[in-house]
Amino acid sequence: MAPALSHQVLVELVLTLWFQDRRDTHSIAAELQIDEQQVCEIIEQSEGRRP
Repeated sequence: MAPALSHQVLVELVLTLWFQDRRDTHSIAAELQIDEQQVCEIIEQSEGRRP
C-alpha cells in the first residue's frame, strides 16, 4: 500500500477488511502498513466508542 493514503481512504479500507472480510486488527495493520493502534482507533470511532 502507498504510505500517502488519504485518511478517508484508509478508514474505508480498514472498515472493509474488518467488517466484510472479518480480518483481525494485526493482519489489517500489516497489510496496510500502519500501526495496529491506528486500526483499533478507526474501528472504535466507527462504532461510536471514541469522539
